[in-house]
This record gives sequence, structure tokens and C-alpha cells, in this order.
Amino acid sequence: MFLLVMVSSGFDITVPFISQKLIDKLIEFFKDGGVPPIKMLIFSALGILVATLMSSIMRSLYDYNLFKNVTQIEDDLRRRVFEKYVKLHVLFHHGSSSGQIIGRLERGATAVYAILHDIFGHNLLPPLIVFVGVMTVLLYKNAWIALVVFLPLPVYILSVKRITEKIYEIEKQANDKYEAVTKESYDVAANIFTVKKFFQEEEEAINQSRLLREFREVQYSAERLWSVMGNIQTFISTLSRIGIILVGGFLVVWGKSSIGEFVLYITLHGMAYAPMAQLSHVFPRLRRNTARVERLFTVLDEPVLIVDRPGAKNLTAHKDSVEFKNVSFRYSEKRRWALNNVNATIPAGSTVALVGRSGSGKTTFVNLLLRSFDPEIGSVLIDGNDLRNVTRESLLSQIAVVPQEVDLFSRTIFENIAYGKREVDKEDVIRAAKTALSHDFIVNTEHGYDTLVGERGIKLSGGERQRIGIARAILRDPSILILDEATSHLDTESERLIAKATDALIKDRTTFIVAHRLSTILGADMILVFRGGELEAMGKHEELLKKSPTYQKLYSMQFSK
Repeated sequence: MFLLVMVSSGFDITVPFISQKLIDKLIEFFKDGGVPPIKMLIFSALGILVATLMSSIMRSLYDYNLFKNVTQIEDDLRRRVFEKYVKLHVLFHHGSSSGQIIGRLERGATAVYAILHDIFGHNLLPPLIVFVGVMTVLLYKNAWIALVVFLPLPVYILSVKRITEKIYEIEKQANDKYEAVTKESYDVAANIFTVKKFFQEEEEAINQSRLLREFREVQYSAERLWSVMGNIQTFISTLSRIGIILVGGFLVVWGKSSIGEFVLYITLHGMAYAPMAQLSHVFPRLRRNTARVERLFTVLDEPVLIVDRPGAKNLTAHKDSVEFKNVSFRYSEKRRWALNNVNATIPAGSTVALVGRSGSGKTTFVNLLLRSFDPEIGSVLIDGNDLRNVTRESLLSQIAVVPQEVDLFSRTIFENIAYGKREVDKEDVIRAAKTALSHDFIVNTEHGYDTLVGERGIKLSGGERQRIGIARAILRDPSILILDEATSHLDTESERLIAKATDALIKDRTTFIVAHRLSTILGADMILVFRGGELEAMGKHEELLKKSPTYQKLYSMQFSK
């Protein structure tokens, strides 16, 4: 590619020399007479045509290869950042806004394209090659002219550098403001029905306008600096052009140069300084887009905390027990222990209920089992294998989760049930749906299993989404099942259907049920009672009524008349 733009620039620089020779020949003819320079005129015209066409062809080849290579780099970066984003630990996702991150990905990837393609590929590299070529030619032709062309440049570059440093700081502030706009837009879009229920359309529109106004105010301050830079560039370019006219004119008057050479000097000056006129736009754009790319790379620089250890082995089919051994975990050093010295052994095939007030440690317990993060102290074991020593894929392939709010993609019902399975037959999906008591309502939808469920499954009711989640878990055929408050927000009929489907799902599986309502777990093989991050007690319902104050209180609150 570099060679293509060099050859193209060489052809561009050739044209003024052909024009110079033709002008001098014509002036000589008008001055001295003689044979009209017809051949010179024809060959010059042909030479300019050939040089212009060759330059255009070389530049087209360069543009195509530049676009192809830059888009490949952009796509690869998008892939790497998105892959890194989905692999980052749960704590990162809890602490960041998905709207902000997606906005950062879009703006950052677009900025990479702008830097490589528009700025370096078009506005810097080709003009720089032309400038070097012009300066080389001018030094060969006349060192004084070359000096006049070059002398103002250091002053211009120094002034541009100082201004762009200020613009860079402003652009970082602008990026913060823009991400705030993106985050707020994403939040409103994701909660649009809440906005409507509370009649907040006007308030949200006003808030969006306010955020945009704050963003533009910062952006306008950078725009004023760009205007200053443009005026400096125009002044220096004009000063240099006047210098060329004066020095070149004196050389013609003194007989040191021909009129053709005078025209050549002015033309070459225009070729050298025309790209410089772009610098007032190039440097600010470079600074602006660099700030965006830096924000994108903060995602790439984020460490992936949960990875497979070297030599990690595959977890064999679960058949013995799940054990929490002296497990303690906290979300940061400044926060209290979310779990503190928890010990529990759950035999395979047991149904275990996790009970406790909000914030008592139930969700942390589940996340450690999923290895969303590792315990700070102690270890979680399945069949005697520390989860840190097995591959995450082999671990998660044996676990299925049915959360309170089932997460559905804006895809078909079939694709949502089959999610996480690389290859699956439709018959298997239908069988899972029938077991989950969801087949009947699915076939009554517009396109059956090919019906799109809408964003986050908005076209389905809460109970229908729940049964899709159960069907997904059944299809996965896990050894370990986690039901995270799966029936705590449904109507009686939906709860009855889901309870029936759940009974089929938990059969012969190690099952963990996280529930606030004790009525759903009274028949559990084991109940773990959490209080303030500690495991207060464990046992069956009757035992806990005697030895667990927390369980007694929860039971009396829920079953008191």
C-alpha cells in the first residue's frame, strides 16, 4: 500500500513539471518565433493525461486496499472487545452500565476506523508523501524556494500541538458527557413501560435534552479552539505563498528562473500546503478519536478474573456431593463478608432450599457454585474436585439455572429454549417444552416455535417466560439445578403449572431452591438458613423450627393467621 501511494504521488508531482516545460516552450515561441511547438503541446497533453490516469488508478488501488485492511482491523477489534466484555467477571457487569459499554464499543471502533482510514490513510500519509516529494524537488530546483516553503511549518506545528493538547482534555470530558447520554437513553428504553405507567414521558425527554445540552456545551468549547487553529493555518499558508511569489518573482526578474519555473514553484507550494490546510481538522479529529479509543481499550485492559488454570481437567458427571468447605467471600476489601466460614455438604440428588433475608448470602452462595467468582478463603467442591481446578465449560455444562426473571433474547422460542446447546433436534426441544408444560401455548402463538418473543421476551407473559426457562433447563439435562425464586411473582394458575413442571425437572438431580416463601420448600431434603453472611443452621423443616431463630421468625411471619 505504501508503494501504491508513493507511485501515485510521483505521478501527481510529474504534472507540474510537464506544465513548466510546456509554458517555457510556448513563451520561447512567442518571444523568438520559429516552428510552432505542436508536438510539444500534444505530448504534454498526453503526458498529463497518462500521469493523471496512472495516479488515479494507483490511488484507487490504494483506497481499496486501505479500506479492506482497516475494516478487517476494526472488525477484529470489535470481536476482541465484545469477546472480552462477555468474558469479564460478574462483579464488572454489576458495576458497569451495559448501555455505556456498548456505546463505548461503537464509538471506539468507529474511532479506530476514522484514525486509520480517514486520518492516517487519507489526511496524513498521502499528503506527507507529497510534501516530502515536493520538498525534495524544490531542494533540487532551488534551495531558497524550498526554505521559504518550509520555514513557517515549525511555527504552525508547534501552535497546533499546544491547541490540540487542550482539545484532547476537552474531548475526554465530552466523551464522559456523551456516555451519560447513552447510558440514560438505554435505561429509559429498557424501562419504557415503567416510564409510561408513571406518566414520565415529558420528564424523561426534558432530562435527555439537558444531558445533550451539557454534552454540546463541552463540545462547543473544543469547536472554538478548532476555529482558532484554522485561522492560524490560513495565516501561515498565505504568508508562505506570498513569500514564494516575492522570491520567485525576484528570481524571474533577475533572470535566475523562467516563468515556467515560477509557475512550477507556486503549483508545488499549493501541493505542499493544500494538505496542511487539513491539519486544522486532522489533529483535533485525531485527538478526539484517540480519547475514544483509549476508553475502548479500558475494556480490553480489564482483567478476566475467572479463567481455567493451566492443566485444569474436565469435571466428570456429578454423582457424589457438593461441598462448601470453610468458604468466605466479600465483594471488596472495604465491604463486610458476604459469606463467612460457610460449611455444608449436600449429597447428590438432594433438594436443598436456601432461606434467609435479603442480603443474607443466598445469591453469593449460588454464584460461588456457578464459579462466577472464587472464594477468598476455603473452597467449593463437586465430588471432591475444587472448582478452581476444573474447566468452566465442564462445570457449567452440568448446571442449569431458572431465575426469577428468565432472560430471553429477541429471537425465536425455539432458539431461546435451545440456547447453550450447539446442536439440537427440534424433537428434543418439543419434548422439553412438553415436559415444561409450555408446548400448548407455544403452538398457539403466531408462528409456533418460530415466533419471535420480542426484546427480553416482552411478547410472553411472566408465567410463559418462566416455563420457557424451565424447558431450556430440561433440554440442558443438568446434574445440578438452581431455581432462583422461580415462583415468587406469579399468579396462582401459573404457579401451579410451574410447580408441576418443576417437579418433573428436579427428579434425580441435585437441586438448589432459593425462595422467600417457605411454602414452596417445606418438603426439601435439606434447608440452609443464612443470616448476615453466615450459615446459621441446616436441616429439615421440623428441625429448624426448633433450633433456628431466623427460620422460626420467617415461618411465623409467613404462616401467622
